[in-house]
Amino acid sequence: MIEVIRASRICVRPRRIEANIDVVAGFRTTTPELAARICARFPNLVHHACVNDEGPTFGAVIDHTPLPHLLEHLVIDLQVVAEKSGTLSQSFTYVGTTQWLDEQRGLARVEVNFTDDLVALRAFKDALCAINEAVVL
Repeated sequence: MIEVIRASRICVRPRRIEANIDVVAGFRTTTPELAARICARFPNLVHHACVNDEGPTFGAVIDHTPLPHLLEHLVIDLQVVAEKSGTLSQSFTYVGTTQWLDEQRGLARVEVNFTDDLVALRAFKDALCAINEAVVL
């Protein structure tokens, strides 16, 4: 499996994780096909609240958004799933941000809050794997 997206640096801060994300040229943005594969596995993504120029939810942009933005929402989704399965003990509002540090080089920063740092780190790992597995070369 080729990695089209990977974390080059992850820093755990109080209540949030910051990750520098590298994205391979030619795979910087989602496609409708990639979005469909991801949504088949993570159907709640389209309902996530999301600040964007096209609508109030992530579903408005999921088929044409930067891969790091998709990663942000997957990390949040995986933490919510862990919370519902009993891994985390409290209800919590998860939020995140994504910004390009150098879009031409494919370098972005994703920040996501958490209640349990180990669950959040696992969510990053699983989200990166899910994206890399869903990309068809």
